[in-house]
Amino acid sequence: MREINITEADIAAVTTEIAQFASDLPNPEDLVNSQPTAIKVIDCVLSLRRSYDRFVIPRLKNFRNIHPDIQRINSLANLMANYPTPDAFMISELNHNSKIKPKMLQEVVRFVYQIVDGTQTIEEEKEILKQWAIQAEPSDYQTLNIRNFAIAGFQYLRMLFGADATKPDVHIIGFLSKILNRKVSKVEALCLLEAACERLGLSVRAVDKYIWNRGARGKQSVDETDHHVVEPAIDIHTERETEGEESEFWAPIRRGEFGELFAGKPVGDKGWISKRIRGVEIILSFRKDHSYVSFSCRGENRSERRDEITALFPEADYGYYYHESPQRAMVRFPVVNKGKDHPEDWDEIREKLVSMGTGIYNKISESGL
Repeated sequence: MREINITEADIAAVTTEIAQFASDLPNPEDLVNSQPTAIKVIDCVLSLRRSYDRFVIPRLKNFRNIHPDIQRINSLANLMANYPTPDAFMISELNHNSKIKPKMLQEVVRFVYQIVDGTQTIEEEKEILKQWAIQAEPSDYQTLNIRNFAIAGFQYLRMLFGADATKPDVHIIGFLSKILNRKVSKVEALCLLEAACERLGLSVRAVDKYIWNRGARGKQSVDETDHHVVEPAIDIHTERETEGEESEFWAPIRRGEFGELFAGKPVGDKGWISKRIRGVEIILSFRKDHSYVSFSCRGENRSERRDEITALFPEADYGYYYHESPQRAMVRFPVVNKGKDHPEDWDEIREKLVSMGTGIYNKISESGL
């Protein structure tokens, strides 16, 4: 995890903001998660990029009703082993058809099992995991090497097992970015929130919970379980995971966390948002394994208009290629060979997409063409 230097002014600004609602924070003791280990692990994996209230809670309750005996992590591992694949387990037991979550769950279960191997009771298991959670560092997520299970998921796992910590989800990052009027990275978010809470003598977890409730629900209530959500998704077995992924990917951009130019723009049905200027459409596109920015021209003179604008972008400075359709003359600028399949890099993709799109927009705007 890369090192960062946060300024005294940033810490002071965050501290001042948190102090305003410090008296409304939940009691840290009320945030202790009493669920058994197996349920906590399922919670952690299911909740990544999903609505907690609409998606996760119903599945956790249903699983516990069907399997009240599944409490320790080895019991969950044994149940999963009864299925031919992790995918089959997740579809049958958790009513979720996902491309990435089954393997992720299997790997997280294996990781947790290694920590508690040799324990004899659920109480001993919980205590061992609590000590692990307290002693672990945010950067330790890198040693797990579990695909798509990055720092936010790792931090939430620590919180579920008892660490006084925070997770850099969109609500935390959005809260801090608004205070500082700039984009805040995940690592910065952790450092800033922890530093501010230390100065105020507050529980980081309680502040995290307050911000989550305010961002996800517009309130500050304390519910029966901890939460980790991003954007709501349709809670049906046949849902297309890409729809949830696209919604989650675009949400920070649409909220203006990466600049105001593309804020509030609707998401196209194939994973794009756009901004128009004098008949030219600037498009940010997010695909399975690559992302790019393009501009397109319509009308009878679309090819001439395209060539005129393309001249603003020397090939020595910009890589691009033409793309034609019966209605459009388009130029595409590759941004990065990463997309929906690389959620751990979404912040990087967002930043590069918006930066490239904004640069192209501004160049066209300033040209007067």
